[in-house]
Amino acid sequence: MCEGYVLPKTKAPASRPERLLLPKPKLASLVAASSRETTAESPRPADYYPLVTPIPSFGFELNEEDKWYFALYRDQIAYELSPYCQANFFSRTSLRDSMVNRCVHHSILSIGAYARALMDLHNEYPSGGNASRTWWPQSVLNRHHQAALVHHAKALSHLRSNIGQYGIDSRVTMAATLLFIVFENMQGNYHSSGNLIRSGIKVLTNIRNKGSDPRSILRRQWHRYLTTPHDEVDEMTSMFARHSVASAFIPLAHGKFAYHLLFTEDESDEMDYGLASPLTFTVPQTLEQARQVWVYLAVQLADFLSKAAWHNLHPEYESDGAAAYREQAMFLTLLSDLGMGLDSLLYTAAAAAIDSRQSQRSLELLRLHHAVAVIATSCCLDPTEMAYDDFAPQFEDVVQRCRLFSDDYYYPAQEASSSTSSGSSKVGFTNEAGRLPLLAFVGAKCRRARVRAAAVALLRSRADWREGSWDSSSLADAVAGLARLEGQGLDDDYDDYDDSAAVEGEGLRVSVPAKEDRHVWSNMFWDFERRQMHVEYTKVLPDAFGELETVSYVVGV
Repeated sequence: MCEGYVLPKTKAPASRPERLLLPKPKLASLVAASSRETTAESPRPADYYPLVTPIPSFGFELNEEDKWYFALYRDQIAYELSPYCQANFFSRTSLRDSMVNRCVHHSILSIGAYARALMDLHNEYPSGGNASRTWWPQSVLNRHHQAALVHHAKALSHLRSNIGQYGIDSRVTMAATLLFIVFENMQGNYHSSGNLIRSGIKVLTNIRNKGSDPRSILRRQWHRYLTTPHDEVDEMTSMFARHSVASAFIPLAHGKFAYHLLFTEDESDEMDYGLASPLTFTVPQTLEQARQVWVYLAVQLADFLSKAAWHNLHPEYESDGAAAYREQAMFLTLLSDLGMGLDSLLYTAAAAAIDSRQSQRSLELLRLHHAVAVIATSCCLDPTEMAYDDFAPQFEDVVQRCRLFSDDYYYPAQEASSSTSSGSSKVGFTNEAGRLPLLAFVGAKCRRARVRAAAVALLRSRADWREGSWDSSSLADAVAGLARLEGQGLDDDYDDYDDSAAVEGEGLRVSVPAKEDRHVWSNMFWDFERRQMHVEYTKVLPDAFGELETVSYVVGV
């Protein structure tokens, strides 16, 4: 009896390297499938960003804890990493890329796992006063901490594999680098974070085709802002620009961390840096425009301040003083224009455009950074540091506003009923520079004892708080060391210092140090393995031999 035709044997498909970028129909079907399981908004045709699935699928290994890490990143961490810059990268772009790219996928899981570990650290090992918990204790074992390290290693492995098989995808590499920076900053690995910032900016220069355009990447980016709709690379460019100046207003005069120079290194020496700038006649009318102006201006300011600080520490080299004063006047004019725009956003009818509490906080933080930039630019050419004494009222105003900003962030009014003594932030980390560099600058440059002590006390009020690669405890110790070096500090006085009841000079040996006793915070090195911060201070006046004396100080964490 005929039993039918025998089906031909099918050849088993040969194994091929996995393609990480899946076709659009596949991605669309997954989005449709997820919408049947969860309640989601209907896609908007005008929205640049497509919808993302709540939890990654199609073959990614996700156990129950990985799902928890992903949900933690998606629902909380993504909004705490850049709370005042409204960065869609963390809350939208990275989540979408994690659907199709294993490197981004494991990077998100590593950040979520490390955030979960930090929560356990804060709950099970509370700081208890002023003890710092900004660095992970080597004696504490935690499965979430170990999972974070494993996912980070997988992310690096997938990135290397992708580059080896398909070459460098600049956009994906930039996105992965930004997530790597977050992970290193959460650990306090300062040098790895800096290397990643430099590498990411180098990748950025390859994305924008320069051609015959002689302008630097910073000026090309400003031109794109004025003439071209923004894309994801523009947002990542702004993020790298903010990272590049993270050390600009913290008084590291050595200039070792000058990543901002990568944004201006292609600038022609024959170009007019001042009047040719669009900032000379552009007063920001909206908060978003003010942010873009600040990013553009902060990079140029960092370049100028670094050069001025280097010349102050190397007086044996000749410098064009007249050109420096002209450049200083130009930047003060630009800062004045920006200040008028910020004041108009705060006090005039334009404030109606700032309709959310988050935007109000963002504006106030921008105004604080602007105030510190005005002080730094006004005094940077004085090698004796005496010019800062004329800005004592401005320093005190910055400290007071930082205190109000801190209270508003940790205990917002709408959450007052549910807030606890630990504050509203559970992780204690943000990836953007906020108030820490401002308070460190005040503590290092303001020699009035009462204001300096208040800045240090405010830093120590949240000893476990970290912004980018900086943590409040280490900055407080470095500033307190500078105060002691200038004969102005007692350790106990800085722990719980209430400046509201203080009398100038009471409890502090010197109210305002003399010129011959003043030092600048000139360099630092973080020993990540030994959990130590090595700080270097330099005396502002040379000795009898014309040499500038340096003093080293080690802070154990």
